[in-house]
Amino acid sequence: MEIRGRTPVFSRGTLEWLRLNPRQREEHQEENREMSSTPTSTSIEKIVLEKGWATKEQIRAAQKYQAQKKAAGEDVTMSQALVALGILTEVQIRRALGGRKAPPPPRTGPHPLAAAIKGYLILKQLGSGGMGDVYLAKQTSLDRLVAIKILPAHLASDEDFIERFVVEARAAGKVFHENIVAAVDIGESNGRYFFTMELVEGPTLQQLILRRGAQTEKFSLDIVRQVARGLKHAYAHGLIHRDIKPANIMITTEKVAKICDFGLARDLESDVTATKPGVVHSSPAYASPEQCKGVLNLDHRTDMYSLGVTLFEMLTGERPFQAGTASALFIKHATETPPSPQEINPEVSDATTALVLRLLRKEPKQRFETYDLLIEAIDACEKPRTPPKR
Repeated sequence: MEIRGRTPVFSRGTLEWLRLNPRQREEHQEENREMSSTPTSTSIEKIVLEKGWATKEQIRAAQKYQAQKKAAGEDVTMSQALVALGILTEVQIRRALGGRKAPPPPRTGPHPLAAAIKGYLILKQLGSGGMGDVYLAKQTSLDRLVAIKILPAHLASDEDFIERFVVEARAAGKVFHENIVAAVDIGESNGRYFFTMELVEGPTLQQLILRRGAQTEKFSLDIVRQVARGLKHAYAHGLIHRDIKPANIMITTEKVAKICDFGLARDLESDVTATKPGVVHSSPAYASPEQCKGVLNLDHRTDMYSLGVTLFEMLTGERPFQAGTASALFIKHATETPPSPQEINPEVSDATTALVLRLLRKEPKQRFETYDLLIEAIDACEKPRTPPKR
């Protein structure tokens, strides 16, 4: 309210407030309190980071998306940006918002990068990761659809990011296996670094778990077996993935599992001293104990542990360890005994329970020495149980 001379002048909002009866005012105040308690974009960022649902690079990509939309005259919330870029699902956003409905993703027009990469026609954005945005594109020379990852423009002059981007593409290019998303091409066009991959028609394993919860034991064992075969092939070519998790496993319409995102993969012949000590190169919810402790000289058994966490989540719909912060998750993975999957899902067989708990052993040497032994153990879980002799 303003005072001009002796005549009070009320704002429009104040006049509307004065017209409300006491009950309406009380309801209005309650509504305002609820709105003020809604997490801000900053708290959404904090929640998804602590849960391990997104990386700092992905949050920055969402912030960049917001800025681009704002420059075009459209206001987009952090929640909308995370969903629009495919970083999170609406289910995850609802959980982060405490059950409230997530805002719908904003409408998007033709993508500004449509002709940015020579030889490819970019159609739409599929998702966003720490090392770039992923798009659906048509490879004009072969008239086929592919997925193309493009390093963000603001990182195109950052030599460290360029090196990591190229390392990911070359790591994927070193392996060709039905259970690994195939690399097609790598290059630079109009100042933008890119690499193309086969287009996988189907959801990620993370999306399946979010939609359906716990998966059947048979399906879970089949998917883990396929992933183990893909990891075996990568390891035979000197690579460990270091970030195995449901979000990095795609399931085709024919139920073929394909490992994607080699952004944290490491060549076993590379110089481990080049890795910064104390930095955990993995998603907190799936990091192995040795990764949590900052061990530099990792081997293939670190991927086995992450695969064990993934299998636990498939069988139960939950992860073995949960915490409010990434650091608390690291401590749990490094020091605490995991629960039995049967405590959450009594339908899980004894053999599969033993398999999960062996994969989740703290000491790498207590897991499986080779992928062949792991695959044999998975196969054994599916053998018919012999009835006890009388």
